[in-house]
Amino acid sequence: MVKGSAGQALIEYLILFAFMSLIALNMVKGMGGMMSDSVRSIGFQLTQQLTIGVCEEECWYSDYQNRTK
Repeated sequence: MVKGSAGQALIEYLILFAFMSLIALNMVKGMGGMMSDSVRSIGFQLTQQLTIGVCEEECWYSDYQNRTK
């Protein structure tokens, strides 16, 4: 082994590790944003369903005061 190339593999592994870490971090950020959007959408739908409360059939909550009969 050439004396000057002994540290080259270490540097290559460090660069590869940094690159993979960057990819993993961006994936986690993307999934977090997707989860946040999904929870926000579900929260909005539940708010609409539970505050309006007018449905002719298949109501989620049968004790609505303004439920159509």
